[in-house]
Amino acid sequence: MPPLPKTSREIKLKSRPDSLPKATDFEIVEVPLPVAGDGEVLVRNRYTRVSASLRMMISEGAAVVEGVPFPALRPGDTLAEETLGEVVAAPADSGLKPGDLVQHFLGWCQYAAVPVAECVRIDNDLPDPVANLSHGWTAYAALTRGVQIRPGDTVFITSAAGAIGSMAGQIARLLGAGRVIGSTSSQDKAGRLVDQLHYDGAVIRSQGPIAAQLKK
Repeated sequence: MPPLPKTSREIKLKSRPDSLPKATDFEIVEVPLPVAGDGEVLVRNRYTRVSASLRMMISEGAAVVEGVPFPALRPGDTLAEETLGEVVAAPADSGLKPGDLVQHFLGWCQYAAVPVAECVRIDNDLPDPVANLSHGWTAYAALTRGVQIRPGDTVFITSAAGAIGSMAGQIARLLGAGRVIGSTSSQDKAGRLVDQLHYDGAVIRSQGPIAAQLKK
């Protein structure tokens, strides 16, 4: 590996937005390179996911809202999200070695010192490793644990053009569904469902009762 830099860049929350986030709500800062302590892995981050959860974490009043999936962030905090990175250094008994890919939640920075217990080793067997940050696992769990798809079933997926829904339609087909129908919010998204994600049909929420559209 090339020599390590002395500093690392991080994206921090500068101020909590009270509506849509703006560029001025964030700042890029340069900090000393993190030093991994006992039981920690030094990771060079390669990809970080941007999800709707992050907006909840940074918004004004997030600390008092029930149901926020992750702790609310305060001004000055480094943004956090699921991240894929490359191990730079790891304890000998950690089961990890330099070059391994790991997932963790200390993203939005170039380097992070991550507790070994919070690292998940990833097999680099996908054409594009960033696919490990997709919501495919959520869709798969719903379609195999929440329901059981029988060969030839018609499957209806709500919010089908979103991060989870766009994966769910494809997974349903691979699990044997005969027809896959999705709901979405616009004609453009409906076209994408059919043309790109190979849904058999789509209903648009603003164009009448869902049940009537499904019957049609």
